[in-house]
Parts: sequence; structure tokens; C-alpha cells
Amino acid sequence: MTQLLLSSDSAPMRLDYALARSLGLGLRRCRALIEEGRVLVDGRVLRKGDLVHPGQTIILDDAAASPDILPGPPLPVIANSGRFAALLKPRGMHSAAGAGPQSVEVRLPSAGFAGWRLVNRLDQSTSGLVLAAATREDERAYKGWQEQGLVRKYYLAVAHGAVGPMELRGRILDDRRRVVRVTGEPDHPLRSTLVRPVREEGGLTLVLVRILKGRRHQIRAHMAHAGHPLLGDPLYGQAEPGGLFLHHWRVDMPGFSAMWLPDWPGVDPAQAEAVRLSFPNP
Repeated sequence: MTQLLLSSDSAPMRLDYALARSLGLGLRRCRALIEEGRVLVDGRVLRKGDLVHPGQTIILDDAAASPDILPGPPLPVIANSGRFAALLKPRGMHSAAGAGPQSVEVRLPSAGFAGWRLVNRLDQSTSGLVLAAATREDERAYKGWQEQGLVRKYYLAVAHGAVGPMELRGRILDDRRRVVRVTGEPDHPLRSTLVRPVREEGGLTLVLVRILKGRRHQIRAHMAHAGHPLLGDPLYGQAEPGGLFLHHWRVDMPGFSAMWLPDWPGVDPAQAEAVRLSFPNP
């Protein structure tokens, strides 16, 4: 963890400029770190344009300063059936092109998937599997399977509190603001968030979550609305130096499966698999 103190003789300045000036990083990189919630000012998350004043303390997660969104080697390919491929997205990288200086979509050609299409997306601060389809026909097949509840996505997450089995079905209103809202009205069954605890320790619970057809921020918003925000969530909980603990672990759909565990301490693959098998059929 890096701690910076804005000197007493400095004039107030925007957070993104203060970070770039102190660390020698580019503004684009600094803004990505701020948006991901990896930068705290006096323990609070601020926006990139907010002013920081002399005497305030800026804390940055050291791991976040690594250039993981700069051009680099191809993304790991976890599975490839010829019709679909699963690539491993690191935390801090965007999924779609145009959202940042680098993205999974931009790196598809260097991974050997020129012309392929992303069929799912993860938040920038979420790690794990991103899927691509070889053709438009394959993309349409994926969407059709989703409508039938045949695409099962499993996420591992660390949540605050003692979490029990839950089915979260509150309808999510997404008006494209920074956060979404969960209502008391039930959503379509395909939009539900099914939660099962894996292990509880120290006021936190490792959970396995299954979704069939997700909305933006669905897991993060549903968990926070249920009183169990995810560890390190700057939007629905509280930012922490370690970042957001949410990882797309596994996907199962007709003719294709892929999985990749996060490199978090204490994650037991056998335990996670046993919990996965306890989920009811959709």
C-alpha cells in the first residue's frame, strides 16, 4: 500500500492530476485506478474530478499500480471448442473495446480470435471468464440458450457478514447511472441471483453465486441490497486496497464448459465444486 500526503504548500487540485503528479503515471491510468476504487482519500472514495487539499492523505493499492491494462501478452485461453472460447480477464481490465486503453475485445486478435465476438462482459473490477463466439450464428445460439436458461454462470465472491443460502429476485432498474437500483418487485426467474455459502471466517463469507441471465452489476447490487455487500466494492459497499472480490469462476452451456479459480488465499476447488453441485436445476 502506497501512502501519499499532499504537501502543505500545494494548491488544491483534481484527484487524477494529484495522483499522476505524485506517481509519474499517465492520466488515463490514474483515472482507471480511481474508477476501480483502488484510490482512497482520507479513507473515502472520490471521483476523478474531485479536489484534494493540502494535508489530505491519498492511499493507493500497490498492486493496482502495475500496468495490467497496458499492451502486453495475449490473454490466457482457458477453453476453445472452435465455436466458443473462454478467456481469462484480469481485474482492472475492461471487457469491451472503447471503454479504456485496453480491453479483452481489443486483445482478441492477438489471442488468435480475430473476428470473434464477445458474448458476455464483466465489470472492469471483476476478474474471470469472458466468452467469445466465432460467428454470428454462434452468438445467436448463445443468446437463445440464455433465454432458455441453459447458460449457467458461477461466480465466487467474498461478502460481508454471515451469509446463508439466498435467492435474490428483486428487479434491477438500470438507468445507466454509476449504480443500479434494486426494487421490491420480483424480476423474471432467469434474472435471479442464487447464493450459497462456501466458508465463513472473520466476519466474511466466501460465497458461490449462480446466475443465468445477468444484468449490469446484478450480483453486486443484489448482495448489497440483501445486507451483504461484497468485499472491496467501491460502488455498493466500501472500497478497500485489495480491490473487489468477485470472480467469474465457471460457465456451463450446451457443448461447452470452462472454469478457472481465482488466486485468492483459502479457496478450495473441491469445496467450491461440492457447493456447485448443491444448486437446484433451473
